[in-house]
Amino acid sequence: MVNSELVHDLRFEPLTKRGISEQTCKRYKYGIHQGRQYATYLDSKGKQVGQKVRDKDKNFTILGNVSKMLFGLNLAKKGGKMIVITEGEIDAMSVSQALGNTWPAVSVPTGSQSAEGAIQANLEFLETYDRVILCFDGDKPGQEALEKCVALFSPGKVSITELGSYKDANEMLQGAGASALRNAIWEAKEWRPDGVVNLADLKERISEKLAMGTQYPWPGLNDLLFGFRPQELITWTAGTGVGKTALVSELVYHLIMKGTKVGIVYLEEGVVRAGKRIVGLHMNKPLHLPSAKYEDAEFNIAFEATLGTGNLVAYDHFGSLNEDVLLNRIRYMVKGLDCDVVVLDHISMVVSGADLDSDERRMLDHVMTSLRSLTQETGASFHVVSHLRRPPGQGSHEEGRQVSLSHLRGTQAIAQLSDAVIALERNQQASKENERNTTTIRVLKNRYAGLTGVACKLLFNHTTGRLEDVTGTAEFGGDDDCPF
Repeated sequence: MVNSELVHDLRFEPLTKRGISEQTCKRYKYGIHQGRQYATYLDSKGKQVGQKVRDKDKNFTILGNVSKMLFGLNLAKKGGKMIVITEGEIDAMSVSQALGNTWPAVSVPTGSQSAEGAIQANLEFLETYDRVILCFDGDKPGQEALEKCVALFSPGKVSITELGSYKDANEMLQGAGASALRNAIWEAKEWRPDGVVNLADLKERISEKLAMGTQYPWPGLNDLLFGFRPQELITWTAGTGVGKTALVSELVYHLIMKGTKVGIVYLEEGVVRAGKRIVGLHMNKPLHLPSAKYEDAEFNIAFEATLGTGNLVAYDHFGSLNEDVLLNRIRYMVKGLDCDVVVLDHISMVVSGADLDSDERRMLDHVMTSLRSLTQETGASFHVVSHLRRPPGQGSHEEGRQVSLSHLRGTQAIAQLSDAVIALERNQQASKENERNTTTIRVLKNRYAGLTGVACKLLFNHTTGRLEDVTGTAEFGGDDDCPF
């Protein structure tokens, strides 16, 4: 309701319940008439232009025009050192009183919903102050209004008051006293956009000693990568038939035995075969092959020690997979089933339906970008298996050719978006059996530490189905083959 008839014969008296003195009320022309409280709005020349009326039931009426006005602005001089803006008239008077009624404090006319418009209308005047302090309510509407208002001012102009557990300035005045409110105003911190920080404020966090990440089962890889961490995307790559699935399965087994919950999406291997691999690793027998011999009791013990822990979940799927479905299942593994690590073997299957090389590159780029975003969203670590293209020149990866980042298939987004890229190299056609069965693990990219090169050598034991670390042994070249 708006009424043009303003009330002039106000009685000024203290607002005892609010802790506001008569002097403060008189200064702000906040008076009483026929049992109602009147907050008088004056223009820059001291002329009354509107009033906000509050009755005993906390119903409000507007007299005149207070739209886009600031209560108490008539008391502020242009070009001052500091001005405080609150959401309500009583809050403005509370701040002024706490500051000895010597510093300007104003309020927006009708709470948080009017804050942006009122401040924008008076922005030219407010910008003349060296420092503008916003002391808005601590509730959700107040904080949302604050975010909109700070963007109106020039950089470095605005500071934000922290009221702790108190809803507004008057509640702090009543509960903690004038000195606490005064300190809160003086200690207001300069507002900075989200994500922009002064590193001088982060000494405690920066001084913390870094812990090793989740460890790989091979010491040489940990020496270069220092394990892996939440929100990291690690790509494993190798030529066809080199043993990518066998290696990431060793990693999965290692993790679940350490109590880490893992989700696997094996697109070239069904969940039953994948399960047999993991149980077989515990038994040191290749259960996924028909040549494996074992007793039921032996299997039951190994099953309970591995899959029986509930630490491994898998997406029951075989073959190519729609990208949206893939991301949905991975997100569910992490958020719904509490997986800390997800292994995708392999990413090329997600785009296997693409007919043209250009389509494959575009789709792989999009999938990698989505996976990168998903690691940040969920906080999980992702291990992704990727294929290699056939580069020009002598030798193939299947015959032990050294892998480089440029050999990654499809798109450079795989190299760019991965925190680490790890290659497997093995000459499947070597004349010596040990050489045929030995895989060199090479770090191609290491965003965390920058260390690259040969990490370790793993020998595949056909009897146990295990990859045995033979790094540094005399038979495989001693320590000269490793950079550490």
